[in-house]
Amino acid sequence: MYYIGCKSYIITLIFIFTGITGLRGQSLPFACAGNTEMYGVSGFEGSVFEWIVDGGDIVADYNDTVVIQWDYTKRNHRIQVVEITMFDCIGTPVEGSVEIRGPEVDLGADQYEICADGTFEFDAVGNYTEPVLYLWHDGSAGDSYSTGREERVWVKVTDGDGCVDHDTSSLLVHPLPVVDLGPDTSLCGTSTIELDAGFYSFYDWSTGDIGTPVTVGSNARGYDTISVSVTDEHGCTSGDTIIILPCNSDLLFANMPNAITPNGDGSNDVWEIPYINYFPNAELEIFDRWGRMIYRTENIEGEPWDGNSMSGKKMPMDSYYYVIRLNEDNTEPLVGTINVIR
Repeated sequence: MYYIGCKSYIITLIFIFTGITGLRGQSLPFACAGNTEMYGVSGFEGSVFEWIVDGGDIVADYNDTVVIQWDYTKRNHRIQVVEITMFDCIGTPVEGSVEIRGPEVDLGADQYEICADGTFEFDAVGNYTEPVLYLWHDGSAGDSYSTGREERVWVKVTDGDGCVDHDTSSLLVHPLPVVDLGPDTSLCGTSTIELDAGFYSFYDWSTGDIGTPVTVGSNARGYDTISVSVTDEHGCTSGDTIIILPCNSDLLFANMPNAITPNGDGSNDVWEIPYINYFPNAELEIFDRWGRMIYRTENIEGEPWDGNSMSGKKMPMDSYYYVIRLNEDNTEPLVGTINVIR
């Protein structure tokens, strides 16, 4: 039998998809987004087939069979093929439609930030039409993942068709501010202490201050707790507390000098009492061995004892009894002996 011209050819193409055959014009089976699938047709022996793919890339072409890498767009994609016979007869283009399916998981931002005392929950729940399976980077299988560690997080979602989608995010953990107001301390009289909370964005002191450093004084009524809360540029918050104890005069004056050498050489000629400037209302009385008051002043810092009586008489070398009244609440008078060495 002889055929004259291409019109005499009856060209019938049959799509073949992973072992499933569909007739011309029939929709092809679905494919998972991002997957690589093989498609083929049957035609005349010796024919050449030209393929056109919408929504995917041909990664391998075996003439009557192609391997297509589909994109991730969830819609119907088109395959078109034309057969050219060995006699250069061109067949009618044949098209097929492939539905691209798959879940769409979205963990949100590429990176989240928390403070070291917090946790963050990554949520993989989406608008899935079928039940899905979750697999997180740590092997857990819930629809969310909570952590307080700095780490990279990924999740794989598999739907009922076996299609998968992935997403990745990460968690950055900022350390908490480090605040150290120092050890609890005792303040006396007019003494003060400077409390420095460090360099941060915001401060909230129990004193009402909103900056740093803060200077506080003694609290003669008893214990005084000073606290501060700071917030850094990342919004992380921390703080510290210090207790200002009542004045302990025995401890403050534990190293009281007990001798003077008033010989005019400019060294140790007068009785200089450390920290006495904290007590501007203090009084000093000095007695001889017979209990007679030989010196008294209400200006101890400005009028330190030089070994003379109030009348200016040089007192002989001896031990003298003193009483220092600090005139502060909750403080007892200081008593002891001071030696004059000539």
